[in-house]
Amino acid sequence: MVSVERILQLLVYLSAIVGLLPVLVFLDGWVLAILVLAFIVGISGERQGRYLLGDRLATGLSIAFFSFFLMQVSLSNLVEPLIQMLCLLLAVRLATEKSPRHVLQLFLLATIVLASSSMLTLDIAYLFYLVLIVLLLTIGLVLLSFYAAEPQLRFNRRQWIMLLKVTVLLPVGSLLLMLVFFVVLPRTQLPLWNFLNPKPVASIGMADQVRPGSFAELAESGQIAFRAETDRLPDHDIYWRGIVLNRLEGQVWKRMPELAEEQLLADPASETRVTIYATPKADRYLVTLDTPRSVAGIKHDLAADGVVTGRWREAQKIRYQVRAQYAAHSRQLGPIDKYLQLPEKISQRLQAVAEQLVQGETYGEKIALLETFFRQQQLSYANTRLPRTDDPVDTFLFVSKRGYCEYFASSFALLLRLAGVPSRLVGGYLSGEYNHLGGYYLVGENAAHVWVEALDDEGLWQRIDPSRLAVNADLALFQQNRQALDSLRAFNDALLHYWSRVVLNYDLRQQFGTLRQVAVRVRDLRKIDLRFLPSLLWSGAIFGVFAVLFLYWNKSTRAGRLLRAYRKQVAKCCGLKSLPEKLGLFALARLANEPLCHEFSMIYGGAIYRDRDLSVAEYRQLRAIISRLRRQRIAIRVALSDALEDNGSSGC
Repeated sequence: MVSVERILQLLVYLSAIVGLLPVLVFLDGWVLAILVLAFIVGISGERQGRYLLGDRLATGLSIAFFSFFLMQVSLSNLVEPLIQMLCLLLAVRLATEKSPRHVLQLFLLATIVLASSSMLTLDIAYLFYLVLIVLLLTIGLVLLSFYAAEPQLRFNRRQWIMLLKVTVLLPVGSLLLMLVFFVVLPRTQLPLWNFLNPKPVASIGMADQVRPGSFAELAESGQIAFRAETDRLPDHDIYWRGIVLNRLEGQVWKRMPELAEEQLLADPASETRVTIYATPKADRYLVTLDTPRSVAGIKHDLAADGVVTGRWREAQKIRYQVRAQYAAHSRQLGPIDKYLQLPEKISQRLQAVAEQLVQGETYGEKIALLETFFRQQQLSYANTRLPRTDDPVDTFLFVSKRGYCEYFASSFALLLRLAGVPSRLVGGYLSGEYNHLGGYYLVGENAAHVWVEALDDEGLWQRIDPSRLAVNADLALFQQNRQALDSLRAFNDALLHYWSRVVLNYDLRQQFGTLRQVAVRVRDLRKIDLRFLPSLLWSGAIFGVFAVLFLYWNKSTRAGRLLRAYRKQVAKCCGLKSLPEKLGLFALARLANEPLCHEFSMIYGGAIYRDRDLSVAEYRQLRAIISRLRRQRIAIRVALSDALEDNGSSGC
């Protein structure tokens, strides 16, 4: 026999642990120490039957913790002090006596702490914790009702199993209702907690200007820039366009307002559709597959040079669709002077290289000569230990011969302009890791990249990636990005992606989309061909018959069927059609004054009413009693005449 009190105490501690797990990494060390101490004091007090922390002291500590919270809180620092205060209140209650009122408070505090963790993180583990705490709290509340009525109540193993079977159904219903409410309840376009916990906007990755040599090293970042759902694309054509830099001021490439028009030449063979899920950024530039034709799902402006900008900065993850042609080119319309603009100071060595390029008669020949020069220089792609100089391009080409994409692209575009070839820089991302399980590209901030676009002799902008001319290009750039994610990483990332897509990004727009889809499905039901109506009706009728039979058989347990057979036989012996439903088993035995009826009630009631199944011997014995009743008639003296009025008789 296990007491309800002990199981209830176990559920209390488990609920507290589940509520605390998501926020542990955000708590200060001294708060963690108090929580550990509270668990120890609480468990020790329950074993000894004496608690160190009384109600008055607990109230004083709670007031002190709340006062400390008020001193720590500010408009810029509200969430973490609030969560730490809730954890401290939970610790106080854990260390005190577990009366029914205190247990209810503990369950409530554990739930609030878990809910408050969503202000700090919405990891997929939150779903697991939520399901677990709903299960624990539902069972705990049921046991609390027993404990409040009878603190010393104990159940044997069979009783516990039966109780848990029934109790587990309650959280299942709660979770189903939660799912329904998640889909149908109105929601805003912004997260609920944004006004309490504004997220800092990201400021790393793709930059809105390029200045080679501004950093001696590039730190590796494991952050994700975006995911792009699409079919797998040719490796050498995976460039994600972000920004076009068309003006060179000293050593800095910047973007100036686009004046000249461009015309995108269609290439239907390379057209593809991409759905992009992007993280918040410091700018308004939207990444697309190069080259975009149209964008949907977000308010935006599409410039002539293929740069897409949102109407405003997004504070949360965004989703939009892109129709792009990765092998298409755009034709320059109008003046090209601004793509030949040069800085005031240019080193003599760069001018000497430009004089060699001028020997080419066409744009194409000059580009080919410059590519040959880059190969001859034996340049290496590197992110670390780069020199800081006043002329990074000259140092890169002739001294260190080491640099990252900004060095390659800046020097290549500058030399093209010196040779009279219109050129510009394009900033974005290169390639990505393809997730074959989720059907999308995972592109990290480490994949941020810069390349060159140059005008050819036909007036078309051609993509040129000078970083590919590095002697170690395959190892430094493309080997990692070409490979697909391994199965374990692919499964884990796909799980995180769909959690973000289906749950975190489920906003008002998607809610209306879901309702529209339901409406379309309902309208489609009206379009059923009448020729198939008889078949559908027959199928429905057959299904209904089987459903009724199943429900009846499921309801008719062996003990239930036996009891109905007994009551039917007794009614037949009395000359009645049936016995009143309110006439119980033991009352029937007393009224019948028949030893067989008394024997049946003792055997049947001794098992069923004590939550025990009938044994094989008892079942056979009861069947034998029913058989013996068939061979004789019984005169039942009914004391309650109104009990048999429904059968049209006052006796048997």
